[in-house]
Amino acid sequence: MRHVASLGTLVAALLWSGTSAAREWRGYAAATTGFVIDHTSGVRARGGALQAYVGVEAPFGLSLGVVGEGAETWGARIQGQQLQLDYRSLGVELRLRFLRDGGVNPWVGLRVAQSRSTPLTLDDLGTPRRMLHDGLSTALRVGMDTWLGEHLGITASTAWQWCDVRVDGTMDITSPTECAKPLHTILLGPTLRF
Repeated sequence: MRHVASLGTLVAALLWSGTSAAREWRGYAAATTGFVIDHTSGVRARGGALQAYVGVEAPFGLSLGVVGEGAETWGARIQGQQLQLDYRSLGVELRLRFLRDGGVNPWVGLRVAQSRSTPLTLDDLGTPRRMLHDGLSTALRVGMDTWLGEHLGITASTAWQWCDVRVDGTMDITSPTECAKPLHTILLGPTLRF
């Protein structure tokens, strides 16, 4: 019971800090680009990423939006073949903005999306194989909006993403698949609020 009370207190504090500059309903649109880094697996994939976000924000700073993202990454060379971990995702993202009365607004977000990945990996026999997987993915995001005026700003964000890429050795999409280790994304781009 104590853990539930602590969690409730944390949620209330976050919502209260978001209400410090309660305003009217707002809309947000952002298009960002950057890169993906695979810090945690042996593939060591790196590459570019694009993301688009459109959302609606309630007066107390909580917003819900649609987010689409794509990445093309290249990893280690094994048997002369360079591995790839590529994905596309489309889903929803919940964001909570803080310090909204200033020119810089930090935020935290949680994304849940349907991902479609097409990694090029090696099967059990060492043969390069392009796989196709669809699955549910999640991301924990942290970002900051810096406003250049009332409506135009720059968004910088970073995220740890889970299950955007599947890495098993089978082509059977109905079989159980294993998620790649978390991918780290860093993005920067223009944002609009209206």
